[in-house]
Amino acid sequence: MSGSWEDTLIKSRQVISSGAYDKLFSDNYFIFDLIKLLYSESTDERIKLELLVLIEEFSQEAGVQTANVDQIVQSLLDVCHQLTKRGRQFNVTCQILTTLTTILILYDQQDTDVCQSVVQTLLATISNGVNVTENRLLHSTACQCLTQLEEDSPGLLWREKDSLIKLMRQERTSVYEDYVMLVTKVLQHGFSATDGIWTKGKEVDRVVPLDPAEYRQIISQIMDNTSLFTQGGLWHIVLDLVNIVQNYHEISATIFKPMMLHYMSTFDTALLHLVVFIQSEFEMEVLTDVEEKQLQNRLLAGLNHPSLIPAQQLFYCHWIECLSHVTLLNPDVSVGICDDQHQVLFPSVFDPIDCQLAKLGLLNFCFPSLVKEDNGKAAAMLLAGVGYLHKLVWHTGSPRAAKALFRALFSMYRRHCSKSFSQDINRFLRGLISGFPFFIPQALDFIESLREMTPDSPVYLEILRLLHHQVISTPQQQAAQHCYFYLQVLKRASLQTEIPPQVQVHCVLQGTVRFLSYLAENSLSIDEGSWRLGTSILVVCQNILVCHGTRNLYTDIGDLLFYLMVNYRDTDIKDKARFYYMLITSSTDEKICMIIQPTTDSHLFHQEAISNLLPNNKARGHSSVVDLEKSIFHLEKLKVQAEFFWNNDYKDTDDGKIGDLKTYYQTLNKYRTVLKTVHRISLAESGPKGVLALCIYFEDDSSYQPVKEVRFPRINKEALYKFDLDIIPLIPLPTKKMTRCEFVDGDQTFRCRVSDLDIAKEDLFFPLPVEITSPADKERDFQTLWDWLAEDVKQEGSTCLESVMTVQKPMANFLSSVKPCLRTCQVSQGADFVKYGVFLPPNKHLLISVTSQNDYVIMKLITDFYQSLLFIRQLI
Repeated sequence: MSGSWEDTLIKSRQVISSGAYDKLFSDNYFIFDLIKLLYSESTDERIKLELLVLIEEFSQEAGVQTANVDQIVQSLLDVCHQLTKRGRQFNVTCQILTTLTTILILYDQQDTDVCQSVVQTLLATISNGVNVTENRLLHSTACQCLTQLEEDSPGLLWREKDSLIKLMRQERTSVYEDYVMLVTKVLQHGFSATDGIWTKGKEVDRVVPLDPAEYRQIISQIMDNTSLFTQGGLWHIVLDLVNIVQNYHEISATIFKPMMLHYMSTFDTALLHLVVFIQSEFEMEVLTDVEEKQLQNRLLAGLNHPSLIPAQQLFYCHWIECLSHVTLLNPDVSVGICDDQHQVLFPSVFDPIDCQLAKLGLLNFCFPSLVKEDNGKAAAMLLAGVGYLHKLVWHTGSPRAAKALFRALFSMYRRHCSKSFSQDINRFLRGLISGFPFFIPQALDFIESLREMTPDSPVYLEILRLLHHQVISTPQQQAAQHCYFYLQVLKRASLQTEIPPQVQVHCVLQGTVRFLSYLAENSLSIDEGSWRLGTSILVVCQNILVCHGTRNLYTDIGDLLFYLMVNYRDTDIKDKARFYYMLITSSTDEKICMIIQPTTDSHLFHQEAISNLLPNNKARGHSSVVDLEKSIFHLEKLKVQAEFFWNNDYKDTDDGKIGDLKTYYQTLNKYRTVLKTVHRISLAESGPKGVLALCIYFEDDSSYQPVKEVRFPRINKEALYKFDLDIIPLIPLPTKKMTRCEFVDGDQTFRCRVSDLDIAKEDLFFPLPVEITSPADKERDFQTLWDWLAEDVKQEGSTCLESVMTVQKPMANFLSSVKPCLRTCQVSQGADFVKYGVFLPPNKHLLISVTSQNDYVIMKLITDFYQSLLFIRQLI
């Protein structure tokens, strides 16, 4: 018997380690073999635990039939009863109860007779031997199993509530917490159900007595013993009690007050969080105003406590904000903190960045909107709080600190919109951009967010004008080094008619065009005359032409465009500059605005200028495509077949004889392998009756040649449409090509995804196509190719690989389990051997030689494509 369970265990471990656990449970009797071992007294307790965990973790994923669940549960129950009678192996009994609970929940068996049997067993377990210390582990496990069943099926234990309450009151051991968690879960489901408790469509009678004194007594008893609970258990219990109190108004929320006052002085984050949670759920119902103030002072004292880690300080900030109910959208509500306590919220030099940002957020909420503030004292206090964060950015150039600074400034301006804020923000940005131009993207995103949140505020133009002035006055060497950051500013500034392209700087007329001319003339040294630099320059030119016209810039911008079209290195930039030069020399400003549109992103450089010159042109947006979230088409693959064609690009230079591996590969290059696939597409029932101009296109994949798009002039719902695809593999790897389609319905073009074009591993397995020996002999061809690949394995840098693996099944079972795609590649077969020669298009191979050894087989493999070894386990 010992050898039997050892063999079973070794087999299970091997299969699970290979990831093929579904093969274990494919045999419907395997799980019963495991249960049979549980009955045996000779099986070690540790082994029984391992087998139970195996059943619990892998039974559903492996596809155990639902019809067998009842028998599995009854068998496990029988084992549990036997062990309970013997009074030993409590660990195994506990694991059996856990496994039973898991199976019932996974297989949705809560409304069955077998579930009632398990519930009765669990109830009998917790009722037998209350306060017996030897049974604590078993009682605890049974309580937790009942809690999980009740959680998954509310009302399952409602009829047992009285007996459960009685057991809870009697328990005096450490299992008391588990009894309380079970009772509170049952009561919570009972009180929160308004029209009765429903479980799987079956109503359970609910009778709540009119006199709530009994339930107040139960909950009071629980709250009087909170010191006996662990943190995790206390949280579960309090959450259920909070739901009970919220749904059963005969019970007052003041039952939580003693616990809250007790834990208010703790430094334990979980317990203090519990206090804050109860206060937020029952505001003005539990604590008095004085006690609420004490809680707030307690949280403020913890903000700068040296023994707290940054994560705890962030919790404290979050709690203060939650208890105050302040948001950026409501500027009139502020945190109720005394003026002399504001200093607590000022960040210190030792605070991490996240803590500084959180404190600044709280400090911001201490003041109502400062739009109408006269003296600016509060605004100055807020900006003083940003000092350490600003110094950190200035001295370190940290992008993370810069983002935190921008977030702090954004929240302050959004809440207060004070004019003094915009002046100080200008000062901050001027210093940051001059010292760290790589912060320009964050600065632009910051002011763009300000414009979206406060569209009536002039701060966007003020800051953008400041940045524009700073960019055009930048020294040339710095401009060349950070040109792409500065060009982002010029793109935005050139879109604003209020910001002129030319300004007076130190009595010298400087402007955008002059800055661009410097970049164009030095493009080779700046970025080797790249297309990216040229496009960025032309985008700014385009915005200037549309938004500012050519009246004051005709000569300057004309010289710039002429230089680009004559001297720039990139041909595409020359052509675009020539087009713009043609516009300014032959068209009015009004005509230019009709032809081109402004843009802010270089990759959106205008590509419709020529079409806009044509009659009946459509305005931008008329040809927009609407993306559908749900597909209205069904796409399915019907057939895959490989065909070999002569490669017209190959020049035949040999005499046709195959004498070695090199010549063999040259022969393969004469042919081209094409996967001929047949697909069918149709309209779904929820789709329209018909669509026009359907175009199906496929995502490119590096392992395959691009697949041509498929077009249908019209698709009707009643018909099925077949089409062929030629798929040419470059590397024999399975893939899923994302497939999309576009179609016209009415006057609108739509786009949606359909089923992916799936090339499975089975679609890539074909018999060897080339005859090596003459006359044709598959066995000799197989052996010759095997010898060549084996010889190549010995060479340095070879891509060939040999491998050996065992399969724990007799030869007959092995042959019956081989997938059809591999069976078609069979070369020869004998009583105790079988050989497979697999061709993996376009030019790879997998050779397999299988020999029988008693009750298992040995597979020898050799391949010139090592990834193919990953497929083997899935084909046998």
